[in-house]
Amino acid sequence: MALRKSAAMAFAATALAGSLIGASGTASAAGTAGFADQAKKAGLSGSQAKELQTRVNDYLARTGGKQVAANRIELDGATLTLTLPGERKTRDLSSANAKFAECRYERFCMFRGESFTGDQLDLYYCKDHALSNWRGYGSWYNNQTSGTQARLKDRNRNVVTTTVGAPSYHLSYYWEPIWYVRPC
Repeated sequence: MALRKSAAMAFAATALAGSLIGASGTASAAGTAGFADQAKKAGLSGSQAKELQTRVNDYLARTGGKQVAANRIELDGATLTLTLPGERKTRDLSSANAKFAECRYERFCMFRGESFTGDQLDLYYCKDHALSNWRGYGSWYNNQTSGTQARLKDRNRNVVTTTVGAPSYHLSYYWEPIWYVRPC
């Protein structure tokens, strides 16, 4: 009886989670199948694909947004691309050749790791973007229009760092005191 009750509770939790995901617009059955295909084409094993999706789900829970590829989330004025398990740099799985992701023109790109490694957050709207759990040393690349400066702010929105004008970069930047980034 305990096993049956446990299975029923697990089914109910799965159904609830599925309905919440569907209601929030973060995933769909067609999208999930497409994301699984992307992960498979990228060479991920089933367990690696599951690990990646767990990381995506964690980000979605903290930041909101919408999953648009196996390793990519669209946010309000930003795009977050996650590294694949076992890799140091992000790849664009939505493109046919899944090449390494770039910091596109008119973007301020932040990386969780030094030297442009780790998960990549590309900011393109001129507003204060709240960071969720960016810790330790990482890096950034300012690829905005010539001369544009980004402002990195603390929890009270006081400017900690103003970058030099674009194009510019920092291979080792300490994210700990930064809570908001205004890319313009």
